[in-house]
Amino acid sequence: MDLIVSNGLVSAGDQPQLNPEIAIWEEPLSAYWKQWFHSADKVPLAWYAALSGTSPTELLLNQCSTIPKDTAQCWLVSPYHAQLARDSVRVFPEGLLDWTVEDAQYLRATLKPLLADEGMAMHCVGAALLLTCEKVLQASPLGFGEISGHLLPNRHHDGEDGGRLNRLLSEIQMTLFQHPNVARQQRGAMDVNGIWLWSPLDYPLQQPNEAGGKQLAVATRNPVLRSFVEAANARVMITEAERMHELLKANAPLPKRIVLAGEGYAVLLTTSWLPKFGKGTWQPKAVKRESALLSTLYQLQT
Repeated sequence: MDLIVSNGLVSAGDQPQLNPEIAIWEEPLSAYWKQWFHSADKVPLAWYAALSGTSPTELLLNQCSTIPKDTAQCWLVSPYHAQLARDSVRVFPEGLLDWTVEDAQYLRATLKPLLADEGMAMHCVGAALLLTCEKVLQASPLGFGEISGHLLPNRHHDGEDGGRLNRLLSEIQMTLFQHPNVARQQRGAMDVNGIWLWSPLDYPLQQPNEAGGKQLAVATRNPVLRSFVEAANARVMITEAERMHELLKANAPLPKRIVLAGEGYAVLLTTSWLPKFGKGTWQPKAVKRESALLSTLYQLQT
């Protein structure tokens, strides 16, 4: 079984380093043979979509039976907990957010009046959330993989409606501040301070991607991904670094192929015939295109 760690790499100045959350595996990981690739930062849902050959929004659309007839556009919704600094806002990694189906339903109910005024509605697919819009919003925000564990952008989103989207997200932050989820607080979970809208997709789909309906068996502890994937007969594991220990049994050998991603890179680790010792380095070398990595991963799953 292969393993993909969506944030296995973190920033260390001008080059990536191993995420401290998985530092206990640094010695065995350093013994693997490394192939480096450019790779956009992705959360587990986006990695699953990439392996399936489709967009994450279309994946969720295929699982949602409540899309209104007047829908013109769909967005993915990612809730987050953030920490306010003096002049910036840092979003906690998705892997640290305790999230349940009940949390998703509470968020949908809480934001329903505000979104209705904008001609929008939120829909639950288990713990995953999809937003539908009656009018197309001309904006191109960053993917949530570029937000999770990083600073919120201190600027308007690209597109002529970027300012409108920014104002909407600010209004949502205020609404969530005024209506905290008591059930989350009682179980000691972090508050949800805001949501991130990403991966817009016009609807209805002009050319539905047949691969969007393909069900790839995956083992994961990510609550969004677990809402619609099956783990039976899985040949790949997809996880955040924070949940990696939940997937790997104690003292069990690591998989023969591992992808550690983050900070614009991904390194494909494969077992080496030659023994290596020490911690090694995580400096990218001979970096290839992301398409080459996805092609390699797709071939490994077929």
